Amino acid sequence: MFKKTNKGGSDMDFKLSAEEKDIVEKAKDFIKTEIEPLTSRIEKENDYPEDLMKKMAKAGFLGISIPKKYGGRGHTNLIAVLIAEELGKVANVCAWPTFMNNSVAESLYYWGPEHIREKYIPPLCDGTAIGCLGFTEPETGSDPRMIKTTAKPEGDFYILNGVKRYVTNGNKPGHGLFFAKDETGKITAFVVEKLGPGYKCTKPWRFMGLEGMNCVDVVLRNVKVPKENIVGKKGDGFRVLLRWISTERIQQAGYMVGIGQAAVEESIKFMKRRKAAGKRLAQMQGFQWMIAEMQAKVDACRFMTYRAACAMDDGEPFQTISAEVKIFVVPMIQEVVRMALQIHGSYGYTKGFKVERLYRYAAHAGVTASSTEINKTIVGTSLISGRKEL
Repeated sequence: MFKKTNKGGSDMDFKLSAEEKDIVEKAKDFIKTEIEPLTSRIEKENDYPEDLMKKMAKAGFLGISIPKKYGGRGHTNLIAVLIAEELGKVANVCAWPTFMNNSVAESLYYWGPEHIREKYIPPLCDGTAIGCLGFTEPETGSDPRMIKTTAKPEGDFYILNGVKRYVTNGNKPGHGLFFAKDETGKITAFVVEKLGPGYKCTKPWRFMGLEGMNCVDVVLRNVKVPKENIVGKKGDGFRVLLRWISTERIQQAGYMVGIGQAAVEESIKFMKRRKAAGKRLAQMQGFQWMIAEMQAKVDACRFMTYRAACAMDDGEPFQTISAEVKIFVVPMIQEVVRMALQIHGSYGYTKGFKVERLYRYAAHAGVTASSTEINKTIVGTSLISGRKEL
């Protein structure tokens, strides 16, 4: 992994310890035997199996960077990214509930307070609760000034009213991090227990990929939330959101690196068996150049993603770094997958060929976990202002 230098930079040393290598190898085996075979079923049913999260927890995929005190594994964020990469190679939706549980748990751990950590983190780590996050609304996806969901104090509670859009796993049992305007007009973050009185969901949205993501609209009608369920400080909700989404961007980048690597590997397999003009594609210089370029792009994306995860592990500011990763990794991997489709010809556009699914799954990353354009604004503003964090 990255090693800090005396000058405050980072050496390019990704060597893992024997324990870390064992964790990654076991993750690969679990994904191959338990996750990849679910792909067809998930795409057909538009849902993942009910017991998935408990299996993920048993395999060590949940609470990866959370201290053992709260039911976590106590590993690094780099390990979380390495597992995300392996999940990306499969290209099914099982990564998403894993990412959500881990990123919500990380937010609750970072911001607290302690009673929140003790009550709500362990169920996210053992898979008995499925996490979610509710910020986006029908009229806004990034501007907190446009939020219409309200939180009004009433005794020991806040009463939440509003509609949240695209809430991944909003229809699953557990709890989530929801954002609303409090009585001062500022954004405050709350832990909301799902599926209780006043909490209603629509049917899941259908996307061009990511089948089984369980992305729903959540309608909150007079939902009572204890005041003690405020995460961080009252009125500090937007800061809570920015950290969460920075974590999510890094996980997403790991997943995209996995998609890119799978696209390279699928292309090589196809080139070795496919013939044109009496020669296998793998023997033709033009195709060799294509996969060489594809692999170089994937390796560059991998480097940037690992760097961001290590910055997070080292306690460095990582909001701007994660935005840089988004700007670079997303279009780069999407181009890699497009090249893989081109290598496959019409087969790349045909259901049943893995590269077709890789192409659809890669398409999501430019518009979820904050758009590519917003991240350009984050980085540009940071450079001009001279501040690492906004």
